[in-house]
Amino acid sequence: MLVYLTEYQRNFELEKTYWWFIGVRRMVKTLIALCNPRRGPLKILDIGCGTGALMDDLTAQGHNVWGLDISQEALKFCRMRGHKKLYLADAAKLPFADHCFDLVTAIGVIEHLDNDEIFLKEVARVLRPQAYFVMLTSSFPWLWSMHDVANEHRRRYYLSEIERLFAASHFQSVRLSHMNFLAFPFLAVTLILHRLIYGLSPEHSQRILPVPPKPMNVILIEALALEASLMKWVRLPWGVSMIGAFRKRSSASLDATRLASASGRSAGDISSTPRLEQLPKSTSGSVPPCPPVGRRVPGSAA
Repeated sequence: MLVYLTEYQRNFELEKTYWWFIGVRRMVKTLIALCNPRRGPLKILDIGCGTGALMDDLTAQGHNVWGLDISQEALKFCRMRGHKKLYLADAAKLPFADHCFDLVTAIGVIEHLDNDEIFLKEVARVLRPQAYFVMLTSSFPWLWSMHDVANEHRRRYYLSEIERLFAASHFQSVRLSHMNFLAFPFLAVTLILHRLIYGLSPEHSQRILPVPPKPMNVILIEALALEASLMKWVRLPWGVSMIGAFRKRSSASLDATRLASASGRSAGDISSTPRLEQLPKSTSGSVPPCPPVGRRVPGSAA
């Protein structure tokens, strides 16, 4: 389940200028602001942190951010951005103690996983009671294309399906909406035609990520900025993706405790947590299992 290495290089080069990446980060920050109206610093875990652009933005806002990814290559780019609190681990086996974080982000992660229910239980486990989860995923299974094959997606979701899945995992929806609403007709037709013309052969799969001319890139950035503002008040009825913020219900902590007990691990103990090898200390630093209150990323904004 590893994105091709050249894609990490491309993401690293495009994330600061490409309309999609800029728009997604703006929407994520809009949702975090809804969850954190006092704008205080939060302890955030970014699951599937990729090359670290979202970590950059959240750190600049004064939050204490930890990054986790299953790809060593992706985390190399995070280190190039100056991040040190990095974990190489499986999203379904988080190497952190219970009730560590104020907020977890997972942007384009859940659709990659074999078992989304186990993933949500793990997210609930590491979140504090009444803490928040912000996620983005792909919408409408009938839009399945070579883009999904190239990204090694397992599924696309209907919005109602996400609502049921999260409710069953003890999350309460704060805001859930489609995104890329304004560009949806063009993007949907593009994905369908691409599938009809080129098929879905994994041998020749590639991401559909065309770089538009600069004026069009600016227009698309502003379109997603408008959607981010609209999303505060209304649910956008369609889009190629969906994005949402969810609050962990207090009952989720009971299930997390049962899950820990079933695996032979007590709450707050990570010594027996199944995990991939942590990054070498010389490059990742020493990351505590549950970050202490008030600890900040060196050089971050106040």
